[in-house]
Amino acid sequence: MRKAAAAAAVLLAAACHSTKPATPLAPALPPADAGVRKDDAGVRNSDAGVRKDDAGVRADAAWARRESDPAALDQAIALWEEAALASANPTASLLDAARARRQRIERAQRGPAPEAVGISADAQVCAADAHRSWAAQFPSAAAQLDGKHEAAEVYAQVLAPAAEALYLEAVCAAAWARMQGFTQLIERRVELAAAQQRVAQLLPDLDGAGAEREQGTLLAALPAYAGGDLLEARRHLDAAVQRAPADPRNRLALARTVAVKAQDRALFEQQLALVVKGDDAVAAADAAALLQRGDDLFGPAEAAQPVPGGTQK
Repeated sequence: MRKAAAAAAVLLAAACHSTKPATPLAPALPPADAGVRKDDAGVRNSDAGVRKDDAGVRADAAWARRESDPAALDQAIALWEEAALASANPTASLLDAARARRQRIERAQRGPAPEAVGISADAQVCAADAHRSWAAQFPSAAAQLDGKHEAAEVYAQVLAPAAEALYLEAVCAAAWARMQGFTQLIERRVELAAAQQRVAQLLPDLDGAGAEREQGTLLAALPAYAGGDLLEARRHLDAAVQRAPADPRNRLALARTVAVKAQDRALFEQQLALVVKGDDAVAAADAAALLQRGDDLFGPAEAAQPVPGGTQK
């Protein structure tokens, strides 16, 4: 039981096919400023006397400092969203804000005590900002997210200039759904899969083959009755590894989803060992921590079982 519970937890944290009509990926926004942290509000207040038209310039400067200054990422988010409010064409500022919120989500998830409320709020606003960014470029497609059109039909109208925004909407909407519980992820699976399939067609190398990685993660996490498919999950994650072998996120995803669910300990250890040896210190630490949980996830005496598709080298 302990092994099964641990494996399920990894799959849920990591996380499709239907004919359900399309609905917007972006979840309904919370009340005004609910997705803005207190430190963002302070930035907005301190900048009240500064002209709005230079908010984007200051946001770019804050983004450049994000690694050395912990508060700079928060400042960049607030300023890009301020710039979007002041602009007649907010597409670029909204995309920048969505990128930054996604990075803040990832930072929070790696923290010693992840704050569920903050992560959920960031994911909600990230999805909304990204949606507004691509919808401004392809308004006729966005207007068809009315429950009467198929998701694939709608997203086929989105072209390469808006692919990253569509990708970020799907990534952040999936993060929000996971925070609400597994049911939300199941309910949004059709739109999430359709969005990432379109991104994979338009920009397959985006974010280290992120569209393939996201599709594989989703298909591995979903139960079979809701469209989960381990063979298809493995195919997408193999494609991500092959397209971007140096990106450790692809190997981490393959290990913590397909390998765990298929109980293929050899695949799990092989992929994580490669990440540990890589140049990304944060990913290496994540891989080492997962390796330490091997006995919980697989059991010390169990022989490794082959996963469909064979071990990825």
